[in-house]
Amino acid sequence: MTTLQQIVLDFEAALLNGVRTGADEAGLTTIRDQAFDRLLEVKEGPGAPPLETIFDVAAEIGLKLSMALETIRS
Repeated sequence: MTTLQQIVLDFEAALLNGVRTGADEAGLTTIRDQAFDRLLEVKEGPGAPPLETIFDVAAEIGLKLSMALETIRS
């Protein structure tokens, strides 16, 4: 079973790798979309955490994507 923490850790690793290897905005957005897809699977699965927790994780992912986009734009 995928945990929310694992989704965030995997997202961070993929995002950092994307920035390091020169990914463009579309590439980084794809990484975010994949993390959101995993969140959706957790939300719809058995024993899903409260929606508020899932929204908090989604907001964290969105914030980290924003920071990465600022990095590649500068």
